[in-house]
Order: sequence, then C-alpha cells, then structure tokens
Amino acid sequence: MIYRNFWLMLLMFACLGLTAACSMLPRVRIIDDPLNKEEHFNLGMAYEKNGELELAEREYRLALPRAEAALALGNMAYQEKGDAQQAQKYYRQALASEKLPAAANNLAWLLLVERGDLSEALKLAQLAVAEGEKRNLPANLTENFLGTLVQIEKAIAAGRNIK
Repeated sequence: MIYRNFWLMLLMFACLGLTAACSMLPRVRIIDDPLNKEEHFNLGMAYEKNGELELAEREYRLALPRAEAALALGNMAYQEKGDAQQAQKYYRQALASEKLPAAANNLAWLLLVERGDLSEALKLAQLAVAEGEKRNLPANLTENFLGTLVQIEKAIAAGRNIK
C-alpha cells in the first residue's frame, strides 16, 4: 500500500512540475496590424492636428514607405525639432518614391535657408512648380512653389555660392 501511494504521489508531483514549467515558457503571439499604410497616415495626420506629435510621428513611421508619410516626417523633423539633416533625408525619401511637388519644394527651401546646394535647390523648385501645375494643384500651393523658385533665383542672382 505504501509502495502504491508513493508512486501516486510521485506522479502527482511530476504533473504539477510539468504544469508549472509550461506556464513559464515564453508565449509566442502573432499580432496582425489591422491598419494599412493609408490608415496609419490618416491617423498620423489626426494626431498631428491635435498636437499629439509623438503619436503622429509613430503613425507616420508605420505608414512608410508612403511618400506622403516621408514628407510629413520631414516637415516634423525640420519644423518641430530643427533637424535639417533628418528633414533632408525624409524629403529625399519622399522624392525617391514619388515626385511629390511639396517634397521637392520643401527640400529646395531647406537647401536655400540652410545654405545648401543652390543648383540642386533650383532644379527641385522647378520640379515642384512643374509637378504642381501638371497635377493641377490649388493656386495657393503653386504660388508657394513659385515663391520658393523666385527666392532661389534671387539668391543665385545675388551671387551666393552655388556648390
């Protein structure tokens, strides 16, 4: 009888040990993101509009490689953080995936104010104007692009160094 209880107790402790060991194993969870790139981008715009910039930046990053998301990250990097290098990186990323006129314009302006390559800035400003007209963008945007182009042409005419 003692022999039988011993084995029964041993079996019971073994089962408890296995149960405890299994509960300590790491669990693998597969989480699918229910949002697509466009939805992340739209959510980022909503966060940015509400002034929740950290959340907006996170959503824009999740929306990459969308050109509009790269443009938004560039704008945030320059306007909010004053990081011209990071802004340039994002504007170039936006232009590499799609010739967004706003990305071309913003990069051209950045090159102008940060004393960058004016010959590249001129080409970018011309691209922004041409693409803006081609896409039939609202007049206020194309006027903004033309304003950037005029400022760059003035800087070149004033003899500012062209790299």
